[in-house]
Amino acid sequence: MSKLPAPGVQLMLQLMLTREAVVRVQERLFENHGLTIQQYNVLRIVRGGPVKGHPIYEIERRMIYRFANVTRLVDRLEVQGLLKRVADPKDRRVSRVVLTPKGRRLMERLDEPVQAMATRLTSCCSEDECLAMGHSLERLREHCVQQEVCQDVPAGVAS
Repeated sequence: MSKLPAPGVQLMLQLMLTREAVVRVQERLFENHGLTIQQYNVLRIVRGGPVKGHPIYEIERRMIYRFANVTRLVDRLEVQGLLKRVADPKDRRVSRVVLTPKGRRLMERLDEPVQAMATRLTSCCSEDECLAMGHSLERLREHCVQQEVCQDVPAGVAS
């Protein structure tokens, strides 16, 4: 009989499996609206940003899936008429990305299905459990980010 992995290893595995399960459901929802998860993420970031828009580098910084090529995603969304690049009046080298009226309407149409999906996926937990799990995951994520930063510090350098 094999020994169970350490609790931390079990947790990491459960996180990876859960992420994949959630992504599969999200993919179906967004594909039904002609989007990928990464495109939806860009639209979500731009929608929640300043009225004057976000520069590309700020969208990249806020992306959930960091491997995405944000410039290409913005290009595709611009071709679809969902986003528009506008010149930054303070720095002409920078363009800012804003939602078009068509993009805003799409995001408004997605509000209810996204909320319904989240409700359906978390219906096995009480509201208190959802909040507690969210706080625990946030604490774990912040710790992971800190560990990543610590690995980047050369040996012998005090923190």
